[in-house]
Amino acid sequence: MVGSAVASVVNKALEAVLKKVGEGKRLSTEDLVVLMLGLFREMGSEIAEVRREIADVRREVADVRKEVADLRNDTNRRIDEINKRIDSLNDSLSKRIDEIRDALSGRIDETNSRIDALYSLLGKMYEALVREAAAQKQ
Repeated sequence: MVGSAVASVVNKALEAVLKKVGEGKRLSTEDLVVLMLGLFREMGSEIAEVRREIADVRREVADVRKEVADLRNDTNRRIDEINKRIDSLNDSLSKRIDEIRDALSGRIDETNSRIDALYSLLGKMYEALVREAAAQKQ
């Protein structure tokens, strides 16, 4: 209440001083003090407005930081899911490759055994032919 009374007095005095300025009259020291009071009051309201704007910007910055943190967390979660899927596919493919390798190794071993048996048979047939040829020469 006292503040509004002081503001009212300052406003009236300021109007009177501004009227003097408009008429081109010389200002007294008291008039200059009234002008300064008006200037300080105006600066105070501008400072208050700047503080409100700073508070708004701080809230917006905090909101943006939260959004960035949420996006980072979501991206990290998605990367983790992809890594798990890649690991799962890698395990599955490794298992399949091992199965195919084992199957091929078994077939190769079987083929090698058959080749060894054929060489053995061919060796015996050759020895028999050589004996037969030697026997016929005699």
